Amino acid sequence: MEKSETNNPLYGVTIGSIIYSQSGKFAPSVIRAPISRMIAQQHSEKYMSGESSYLYSERMNQGTFGMSGAYGASGMSLLKSSLSAYVGESKAATDRSVVVNYSAIAIGGIEYVNFEDLTASDLIASLNGACQEGAQAVLTAYNNVIKYAAESKRDIRKALKETDAESLQLKELVNIWVEASEDFAHDFGDGLVVGVIWGGLGGVTMKMTSQSESESWQYGGSADFSYANAFAAVAVQATYDGGQSHGKAKVNVTSRSFSWGTVLDEQVKQWLDSLENKSFSELADVSVIEKAPKMEISRGAPTIPEFHKPEVDERIEKEVEKIENLDDLKEMAEASAYKKTLKTNPKLSFDEFINNAEQPANTDKLKNLQEKIKANDIDTLNFTNKNKTKKAHFTASNLSESQGNVHAGHEVNTEGYVPLGAWISHWSALFPWMAQGYYNSIDGIEGEEIIRLRVMLQDYLTLSRMYYIAHNAGIAEFKRKDPAQVNVSTLSLGDAFAHAAAEVQKAIEFSDFGKVEQGYKDLNEATKNIYKLWNEVSFLRSCELGLGLIKDKKTIGPALKNTDQKSLGTRQAYSLVACDFEGKNYTVFSRAYKVLPLLTPDGDILAFGPEQGALSSIYDNEIVFTKPGRTKYLVFSYDKSARELFHQDHQIKLYPIPFSAAENVSAWKGMSLSTNLGSIKGLNLALTSLNDQLEKLQAWSFSSMNWSKQWNGKKLYRQHRIKKQYLGIIDEIKNIFA
Repeated sequence: MEKSETNNPLYGVTIGSIIYSQSGKFAPSVIRAPISRMIAQQHSEKYMSGESSYLYSERMNQGTFGMSGAYGASGMSLLKSSLSAYVGESKAATDRSVVVNYSAIAIGGIEYVNFEDLTASDLIASLNGACQEGAQAVLTAYNNVIKYAAESKRDIRKALKETDAESLQLKELVNIWVEASEDFAHDFGDGLVVGVIWGGLGGVTMKMTSQSESESWQYGGSADFSYANAFAAVAVQATYDGGQSHGKAKVNVTSRSFSWGTVLDEQVKQWLDSLENKSFSELADVSVIEKAPKMEISRGAPTIPEFHKPEVDERIEKEVEKIENLDDLKEMAEASAYKKTLKTNPKLSFDEFINNAEQPANTDKLKNLQEKIKANDIDTLNFTNKNKTKKAHFTASNLSESQGNVHAGHEVNTEGYVPLGAWISHWSALFPWMAQGYYNSIDGIEGEEIIRLRVMLQDYLTLSRMYYIAHNAGIAEFKRKDPAQVNVSTLSLGDAFAHAAAEVQKAIEFSDFGKVEQGYKDLNEATKNIYKLWNEVSFLRSCELGLGLIKDKKTIGPALKNTDQKSLGTRQAYSLVACDFEGKNYTVFSRAYKVLPLLTPDGDILAFGPEQGALSSIYDNEIVFTKPGRTKYLVFSYDKSARELFHQDHQIKLYPIPFSAAENVSAWKGMSLSTNLGSIKGLNLALTSLNDQLEKLQAWSFSSMNWSKQWNGKKLYRQHRIKKQYLGIIDEIKNIFA
């Protein structure tokens, strides 16, 4: 059994793990005392992911194992987290096989820090020695500022603007506090894991490969396409060929299992045993999801020691209890933010900073990015910022291989379990004296490079699929306009783009973005010409279900009987039938034949049918597709603003059809071509949610808003008052933290 479907970005995370939001790196736990409790409740769910031209779901054809949620203090870090959650890990098929993952996730228990039995002194005492020392240094520096401000009767805000001796002394104490805060953040990140969902993941991967090259992609036009939710049960043959071979296709089937953790190993073995060493005909009508045994964790929840309040050093307690209220907390947060801003804008006055801070957050660049993603209008050949973006996905850094950990000498037994989700709180939400300011405006898009690479990956996969389909449809090669140039086979183009996709996957995995540019430059002349045109006509990325053809309010209907014996196998005519397409109602194409775009090495755009040849002629009531020969194909122009291909002389328009057109449609005929970034609902919802969140904020917000002014060092925490952010490979369980 392979140990994972992909790398778990939360592997090694436990209660008390710390996170650095700028890099997305987790580090080992800094909590040494047993201050958590466990909710021992179970839940499981099953889903499909992988690659299929005949099935759409949120997890299919995504080339990624997406994460739910986002972590970050500033608007920029939240955006980077939102992007990385969907484009960080790319795993997509690059050959002509169909690969489907059938997965089950089981939750065994939810562990959380029991804040409502803790004071700030208790929480400090629960930390390891180094973290305690750092937290105390910030606390002492904070108290020194508050004490001097009270004794000198100086307003912190005013002191930052004035130059008398007492104001200068207060500013120096503020600087010492800011430096202590920055030292702490450098050593212990900016967030602490305060809740973990424990469980396991396991399943089987099925790879179906045609024994005959000629049978690959042969059912495109008449196949049944399925639009399903991620958890739907779909038969094997539906994922392979839309059910058109009725289980008789000559296909080699190989199955393997995978797991995260070991708590589901026994069930996964049973699941694999029910599928292994069976032929395609035996599996054709099998719903693999339904064949799974009951995916529950038999051993129960992970075991943790009983909650125990840590012993508090008297010096810590006295220092914390010096905080009698938080009347000056907002001013301290403003001071912290201002001091950090001076590093990049040293001439900025404090009054200017406060004025800017109170302006609405600017999210124009976020909106622009979102619109570009929706429209698939991402210029992947803009390599100018290749060195500005670091690896942008969440990973465990320097975490122990063992999932067990120790709190105050008590063993926490999580062996066999893996973290499926984690709640994170910023240090300033746990210790008010670590007051911070958070910049909410989006001045630039950090992480845009990884977006471009992900789009390029999907482009290469789509183009590979396009030329493999064209090859099977009888379009074996392109004759060049320049007789001196050799003909280019569609099969070689498919192979070239499949290889390029594999290289991009490696580059993303190892953050070697320079290799992507070099890989593009290494493409041969024909392949590079095609990709330049594809990137230019960016709306072709939206041909998720192909192109709907309209001529004089008609589209492609049933095939006509071929009465010309000489043209059998080389020419096929179809009827043109009435179609009331009005620009958005794509469902009208559900039972019609769709076409696919075909880009030539000489810069032409053709249209071809997935079953036979390219579009060569059209009349009032019929349309003709022909395999290569003496017949010339119709060449289409493009209108980027209207997002359509057109042929002026024949009054034909071709419209990209989105996946959503097949939703809730009982019978959709055809196959998918492109799965693009714009079609990922989760990413678009995350960006919409982030924009809605930031638009309600001012340019700067401050951690003081999370604290009551009446708080003092003797009070117990209130769980619902502690701000938390969630990251997970499963959706957040909403009723854990109110």
